[in-house]
Amino acid sequence: MLADPAAQRRLLDVAALDVKLVHLRHRAANLPENEELKGLQAERVALAGRITEAATRRGDAQAEFDRVDRDLEAARARQERNRGRADSGEIADQRALQSLLAEIGHLDGRISDLEDIELEAMQEIEDATGVHDELLARRAGIEDRMRALLASRDRSKAEITEQGGRLMSERELAREPLPAELLALYDKIAGRTGSSGAAELRARRCGGCGMELDQAELHTIAASRPDAVARCEECGRILVRTGESGL
Repeated sequence: MLADPAAQRRLLDVAALDVKLVHLRHRAANLPENEELKGLQAERVALAGRITEAATRRGDAQAEFDRVDRDLEAARARQERNRGRADSGEIADQRALQSLLAEIGHLDGRISDLEDIELEAMQEIEDATGVHDELLARRAGIEDRMRALLASRDRSKAEITEQGGRLMSERELAREPLPAELLALYDKIAGRTGSSGAAELRARRCGGCGMELDQAELHTIAASRPDAVARCEECGRILVRTGESGL
């Protein structure tokens, strides 16, 4: 294939822009915010489970406290009635009085036990509430950080989109004067390499893959016509000859 040497050199401008676009796409796909957001989201999910556990623990303790409090209220009311009857002297039968006094003693023990259980439930509520509040505060901190990272990521994406648009415009301008046949070959190679389709032959090396050409290949290129399109045997890129090629 033949192509004007000046057109071949202009391919280097297209190739440089294509390499920049590849780097830009790589940057867009590997924004540092994404990795941190992923870790924070995993931590947030784990915290959600712990928050639910703490809320359940607090709810169970509150239910236990409410149950014991109702039992205490009923026991104290009954105890108050029994003491009133015992102190009033209205019970003349000694056996009935002894039975009432025995119930009063039993209620004293029952009330004491219930008060202990109520104190334990109160402590459980306080502990679970402390854990719950601490976990909520941690989650709020994580969510604040996530919001900051999302805003930063959005700014980075906008910047990348803007840069990409500029590079694409420059690329179209750089491609516009080039021959269709040369561009078709370039695009075919670029599609295979995933980057550029041409590279400078500099100091006897391919600027695309870095391979150093052997003497026989260099001799062949040097002896070819200036408008002959040379190719790298390693990566297939169009090798553009310049004054730095070392031929």
